[in-house]
Parts: sequence; C-alpha cells; structure tokens
Amino acid sequence: MSTLYVGGYFTIIGGQQRNSLAALDKTTANATAWDPNPNFSLGGAVVHALAISGSTVFVGGEMDMMNGVNRNHLAAIDLTTGKATSWDPNALDGAVNALVLSGSTLYAGGVFTVIGGQAHSRVAALDATTGAPLAWTPDGCNLPV
Repeated sequence: MSTLYVGGYFTIIGGQQRNSLAALDKTTANATAWDPNPNFSLGGAVVHALAISGSTVFVGGEMDMMNGVNRNHLAAIDLTTGKATSWDPNALDGAVNALVLSGSTLYAGGVFTVIGGQAHSRVAALDATTGAPLAWTPDGCNLPV
C-alpha cells in the first residue's frame, strides 16, 4: 500500500486543507485527493482511531458528520471514494477513542455508554459488516477507554 491514512486534530496536512483525517502518499508525503471531511457540531472534529479492512477504513473519534452524512463518533469510509458507507453503529453519546479489528469483529472503546441502540459501558464489539453490536460486553468499565 502506497498510502498512509492519518487521523488527529489538524486542518492542514501534506500541503492540503483536511479536517482531522487524510491520506498521504508515502513517497511524497503529499495529501491525496481522498477527503472524508469529518465535522463535529460542538467544535472541530478529532480522529482518535483508525482500523483498515479491505477497501474500508473504520474511523473513531469526536465527530457527528462525515462528508455531510450523519455519523456519530464512529464511521466506515470507502478507501477509494472517501465517502461514508451505510455502516452506522451510532455511538450517539460519546467519543470513540480506540478501535481494534479482529476478523469480522470491530472492538471499540471510548466515552460512549450506548452504541447501536444498546447499553455498552465504554467498550463494545461490533459486527464489522453490519455495524450491529454483539453480545460481548465487559462489565464494570467506569472510566473512558
């Protein structure tokens, strides 16, 4: 792969204006045309975590929009188009700070207490294909992950 995907809290990277998420050419370090443009209505978007699977990058952070599509703190972005896919587990009430992909399961950690309409105290396992929360839920996580 000749592209490096980066997230953080920035507005310019690789010589281009990008909101907290960008793709950089590994040889030139220039930003590519790929621009998912995350936004957060409460302030600037922050991307805390990325996990890549095939032609998709999962993005976790502090955001509520991705390229004009409502996505609360967790989104799946097409690596070719930079557009949000239909995958939407909706971490409505808090940021996603960590992502780990294991097979067809995406593990998410953060500040949220509800994801996919189900109670998950700051840690959840999601189906990486559908976005549906899985039954796995470690109890007793009292502070953000």
